Amino acid sequence: MYKLLAIDLDDTLLAEDLTIPQETAAKLRALQQKGVGVTLATGRMFTSARIYALQLGLKLPLVTYNGAVVRAATSDTAFFSHLIPPEQIREVIACCKEHNWYLQLYSNDQIVVEKITAETRIDPDLKNTTALEVDDFLTAEIKPSPKMMIVETPENIGRVADTLRQTIGDALYITGSKPYLVEMMSRNVSKAKALAELCIKLGIDRREVITVGDSGNDLEMVEWAGLGIAVGNASATLKNAADYISTAQRSQAICEIIDKYFK
Repeated sequence: MYKLLAIDLDDTLLAEDLTIPQETAAKLRALQQKGVGVTLATGRMFTSARIYALQLGLKLPLVTYNGAVVRAATSDTAFFSHLIPPEQIREVIACCKEHNWYLQLYSNDQIVVEKITAETRIDPDLKNTTALEVDDFLTAEIKPSPKMMIVETPENIGRVADTLRQTIGDALYITGSKPYLVEMMSRNVSKAKALAELCIKLGIDRREVITVGDSGNDLEMVEWAGLGIAVGNASATLKNAADYISTAQRSQAICEIIDKYFK
């Protein structure tokens, strides 16, 4: 019997309008009442994930910033966190300056940018927090951050990721949740590692876990779980790694999964 369901947010749990349909929400509440744990595993910042968690009445800690911060929706302190140190952030800043790439940091659940631009405004997290402008990262005070993010065109994003890996090696975990994003966390961070650490605390074996996602930053957790699922709209890479591919897409896929595996 599966004891934990961990779900990605964007393009997985959320509908295209970034809401949770009533049917999906009702099934997730009922699942918790049956004693099954439900959590979110998302690249989003905690403040964004918290809004959806409260809607669903989730009690377990949430995996946010791709696993860098794990924190319960009702808690003032993190269950655990792994932040990128300032010296590594400065290496990425220098690389972005050299190539004229847009860079975004996060600090205390706030977006940090040199200037608010169109790239900043496409981030759905901006709806739930503010963006701090620092004018120039080279002269700004740099604090530890759970995540850094570069926005580029889909045709250039592969080159950006390759250049970063050549520049900083394996010092950071580099992934993407959208075709136009490169996301960077501490090398010890991934959704899978955060879930593994959480499961140790909860006394749950990974074979008792179902994970559901759609994109590259879900790959490790889909491979790690007892049952890794790709929603119908997932990337080809994730579908190839999944144990099951839902027929339905996005939030409707969650209904399908609950009906199939939690009867």
